Amino acid sequence: MKLSLRTRVMGIPLALVAAAITSLVAVSLWVVNTMWQAELQTLAKSQAGLTEKSLESLKKQSLVLAGFSAQVPGVQEAYALARQGNETEGRGMLRKSFDPIHAELAKTLGLKTVEIHFHLPPAKSFLRIWRKPGDRDGGDDLSAFRKTILKANNEKTQVSGLEVGDQGFAIRGVIPITGPNGEHLGSVEGLMPMGKVFETSKALETDNVAIYLLSSQLEFAKKAKEMNPPIVGDMARIFSSAATETDPFITEKILQNAKTTISMEENGGRLITAMPILDFANETKGVLVYVRDASTLVNKIRYLQWGLTLGGIALVALLSVLLFFSSGTITRRLNQTIDTLGEAGGNMLSAAQEINSTSHQLAEGASEQAASLEETSSSLEEMASMTLRNSDNASQTETLMKEASRTITEAGESMQRLTGSMQEISKASEQTSKIIKTIDEIAFQTNLLALNAAVEAARAGEAGAGFAVVADEVRNLAMRAAEAAKNTATLIEGTVGKVQTGSELVSKTNQSFAEVSEASGRINLLISEIASASKEQAHGISQINKAIGHIDSVTQQNAASAEESASSSEVLSAQAGRVQEIVGGLAALVSGEESLQSAGRGEGRPAASLPRPPNKQKLLDRAEAKPAPAPANKPSSVKALPQRKETDDDFEDF
Repeated sequence: MKLSLRTRVMGIPLALVAAAITSLVAVSLWVVNTMWQAELQTLAKSQAGLTEKSLESLKKQSLVLAGFSAQVPGVQEAYALARQGNETEGRGMLRKSFDPIHAELAKTLGLKTVEIHFHLPPAKSFLRIWRKPGDRDGGDDLSAFRKTILKANNEKTQVSGLEVGDQGFAIRGVIPITGPNGEHLGSVEGLMPMGKVFETSKALETDNVAIYLLSSQLEFAKKAKEMNPPIVGDMARIFSSAATETDPFITEKILQNAKTTISMEENGGRLITAMPILDFANETKGVLVYVRDASTLVNKIRYLQWGLTLGGIALVALLSVLLFFSSGTITRRLNQTIDTLGEAGGNMLSAAQEINSTSHQLAEGASEQAASLEETSSSLEEMASMTLRNSDNASQTETLMKEASRTITEAGESMQRLTGSMQEISKASEQTSKIIKTIDEIAFQTNLLALNAAVEAARAGEAGAGFAVVADEVRNLAMRAAEAAKNTATLIEGTVGKVQTGSELVSKTNQSFAEVSEASGRINLLISEIASASKEQAHGISQINKAIGHIDSVTQQNAASAEESASSSEVLSAQAGRVQEIVGGLAALVSGEESLQSAGRGEGRPAASLPRPPNKQKLLDRAEAKPAPAPANKPSSVKALPQRKETDDDFEDF
């Protein structure tokens, strides 16, 4: 739903004032509520403090009353009779001792009657002086529920505090009684009624008090149970100063909370303060509740709240009237401004559309030229890469052929040395053969000499027998030498034949190596010429590639500039359209109706958020990636539209 400018001019201040007044009212109510809660806390602490002081005072009074009773003449004699088995006589002696002072004590303490109770150990009733003879004035066993008496007699110490009895709660002070020889005789307690607490803790006449006892304790408070007290949860109300002023306002929730801590709340114009009732052993036995009639004060606070609310509404209504009359001047001045802006925006849009058309044509031509140069540059880069790779391979082949030629030359020299060695071995074999022949001849002659020596020895007879044996052995040695010389000669002849064969093979191999070395030299020369030509070719292609790259870089920059110009024209056109949309929006703002321009164009976005065309960004990236140096940066063709500075005269009617 469209709202007019007049409505908005009135609505915003009204909303702000309403928010301010609401905040003020909320803060005021919070302050009032905080002060009210603080007052409740103060009241609760005050009543709890007064109650605590009153209880402490009554506990001291009960101890004083018990201590005084233990020192009355005749008490020691009465306990002596009871220990001898004459409890009735001892009870009568105690009555005679207290009859003269009983009424005076009640008058002094401000009580209708003074309740003093004597006990025999460990917890047997001896005498209740406030009861008539025979009316359960003594003799009953109290050990089942009177823990204060048990503690005072067992521990022989004084005990004071609240404890549940027949009537409900009572404030008791128990003191042990000691005989003249220090023996323990029993105990005596002074009782103060719970109602004495309210005399000091009730600050106003409108305050009322209620006492709640745990339902589980009713079996000990027999007389309270006989009255059929009202039950709230697990609590029994055993006392109320005014039941009609307490019972309707005390809830189970506050009673449960008050078991552990002081609790308070407001209910029906009443201030409820509840606190736990703790016995002498610090155990919760009930709840004490104060009810104060604060309806007058509560009504005053409500009147204050309504006054603040109605005052805020009146201020908002008055401001609405003032804004209604002052908003007419603003809308008239804005209508004049809208007419002027609409005319200027139409002229700007027409010029921007013409610039946009021309820029797009220039950008498309530059983009096509840049794409062709990019493909040519890419092909030249691939050719340069392949030529450079061929040059590198030729250089490596030349290096390998030089190493192979050097290796072949070294192998030829080694074969020449091997040939010389084989010839020397052949000559040495011939000389060795001659030596073997000489050894064979020596062996043959030695054999002949040995044979002659044997013949001569045979002729000599027995005298030459030893010589014959020697000659025979020499002959054997000569035959063995001859056989060895023969075998050696055979082997040397075979070796000489093989050496000659090897020498011939070495000679042929040496000749082959010489031919290979000559061919290798020629190949090395050819490869050197190929490597030199490849280097020259690679250098030439590299120069061409650099030139093409530089041309491509310049073309890319031109294409980028064309795209930048087209983008600037689009921005200008968008800004012109945006101006018209703003004019339409102002018209709609003033009239509160949707304008035709806004409906046709949609919500325009600011010109600064228009994205660049994708092809322009791509060309810029390619231009930055080229190795050629980038041309000097030229100023961007995008210029901010001149803005008209507003003066005070334009809005003097405001």
